[in-house]
Amino acid sequence: MMDNSVPTYSFGGFLGAGKTTLINHLLRQADGRRFVVFVNDFGALNIDYDLIETVEADRIALSNGCVCCSLNDDLVQSMVEFCRSDPPDAFMIEASGVANPRALDASLQALAQAGLAHAQSRVYVLDADQFGGLDYADTEDLVDHAAASDLVVVNKSDLVDSERMSEITALLARSAPRVNLHKTSYGQLSFACIEPAGLKVASDAAPFCETVNAEAFETYSFDGIPLLSQTRLNDLADALKTMCLRAKGVVRLAEEPDTAFQVQLVGQRLDVRPLEISSDRSSRLVAIGWLDTIDPNILENLLGIDPISSSPHDHHA
Repeated sequence: MMDNSVPTYSFGGFLGAGKTTLINHLLRQADGRRFVVFVNDFGALNIDYDLIETVEADRIALSNGCVCCSLNDDLVQSMVEFCRSDPPDAFMIEASGVANPRALDASLQALAQAGLAHAQSRVYVLDADQFGGLDYADTEDLVDHAAASDLVVVNKSDLVDSERMSEITALLARSAPRVNLHKTSYGQLSFACIEPAGLKVASDAAPFCETVNAEAFETYSFDGIPLLSQTRLNDLADALKTMCLRAKGVVRLAEEPDTAFQVQLVGQRLDVRPLEISSDRSSRLVAIGWLDTIDPNILENLLGIDPISSSPHDHHA
């Protein structure tokens, strides 16, 4: 490995686990280091891209496909261009919520052989509140992905009691005994925790690309949503909970038109809060669910606009 090879941190985790929140928290600890962040959002509007706080010129959104699959070549080419023209202190890669994080390894191995970039740490984020409790993903799949990582972050630990947390950590200890584990709330993790020093070596990764049943998902993306009343937002939340695995976006309320609100729905839990950073873009929403479970007519009526895209099948290689 060459001395100027760029360290690369990869972040995996299912829809809504808290990958973006964790990365945002880590970026606040940059201490003068320059990170280039690659964001891959499952949906056409790159909502996660908007929420990541880093230098505008370094925001690279690879949408409409898993970073491990259909856009993998674009990711590698972008990293090569940065390495050769303006190498950062480190790369961060946020994989899609339906991606197998192990699929990144083949690309990182090729970059390492070229002396350009190398895998520093592989981080996998689990949602403690939803882990094993939702029918949109088998617990076995998530544990398998966690076992291939260097560090597992059990996020949203504040939403479960000590007994449930003990069950989760015991399962991980049995299934992935070589993996490091940290419990967090709101993605609050020290940057030192993801550094390789002291991390145990995780299991070997599969050198091929795969996704977690990506073809079984559908996405509807809305942009230019008009002002919503609080009542309409409540009705929207109820509808999303019955149809979606995940919804995320930015909306404005008629009662507070100058404030942009971030909307995050995971399972039955909805979080609506003012954005900490300003957003001049129009209101938008991405709804993600099992194939044929989302009724776009209901969303159109509640939002007052038609979707700009619907993608039941085009998010996989």
